[in-house]
Amino acid sequence: MILIFGKTEPEERDKMMRLFRNGQVKIIITTNMLARGIDVPEVEFVINFDVPTINGIDEADPESYLHRIGRAGRFGTPGIAITLLDRDKDRLHFN
Repeated sequence: MILIFGKTEPEERDKMMRLFRNGQVKIIITTNMLARGIDVPEVEFVINFDVPTINGIDEADPESYLHRIGRAGRFGTPGIAITLLDRDKDRLHFN
């Protein structure tokens, strides 16, 4: 398992992504920074620990969400995407 977040140095991030793309690492945990930048066709499972919002307000960002879950099951392969919400905390508006 590898962790990638905003303060990860670009060289280290590139190294970790190479390991993930080559299948040497099977699990990657990352912040929203890779929601659009990751392109690994073999990704079968995506877990979101939140719903992306527009500018940090309580309005869901459908485009970012689709990019996130679009990592699973691409190119005609089966995939699963799960999103976790806290019903009492996450008061989002879906338009």
